[in-house]
Amino acid sequence: MRWTEQAAELPLQPLAALATRLPAIDALLGELAPADGVVIAVDTAAADDVLRHLGSHGEERGGLLLGEVYADGATVGGSRVVHVTQAIAATDFASSGVSLRMASGVWEEARSRLRPAELVVGWYHSHPGLGAFFSHTDRRTQRGFFPHAYSVGWVLDPQGGESAWFVGPDSAPPARVLTVPAAPCEGRP
Repeated sequence: MRWTEQAAELPLQPLAALATRLPAIDALLGELAPADGVVIAVDTAAADDVLRHLGSHGEERGGLLLGEVYADGATVGGSRVVHVTQAIAATDFASSGVSLRMASGVWEEARSRLRPAELVVGWYHSHPGLGAFFSHTDRRTQRGFFPHAYSVGWVLDPQGGESAWFVGPDSAPPARVLTVPAAPCEGRP
């Protein structure tokens, strides 16, 4: 038997699909160059789920973000838009005011909720009372578990009302973040 490395087939969507799925984002892309970075579009329902889950708890909480990736071409490196469609709350976790460890069950739940053309696009967590930033540990988590050009990280301080997004293995700022109404999607209820 011979071992060969093969890249996983990811359900990347062509940028042309944005015109019908997310027309406002399609128009915005005309104003941005690929070098400006990734645009993040978050369905209002997914954002509401995250805010409801994090609430005003004094301990860190988090979960995974599901969605679709729109790319220039068929490679992950051409990722231009991440459309966050669902938030999966980690219900089995250990946390304190400054740390969070999510159990593997959140990944199983995420896999069971994936719709056609969706994948795990990133994660979210809270920094209650500390501000919205990526700590050294958060950056290590992003690099280790969410290393793709489309991978997003969202950190919120629900007590301070702050929010920040990061993209890719280097935790770069996105080109833009927009909240959008849920778009029609194949396989959505």
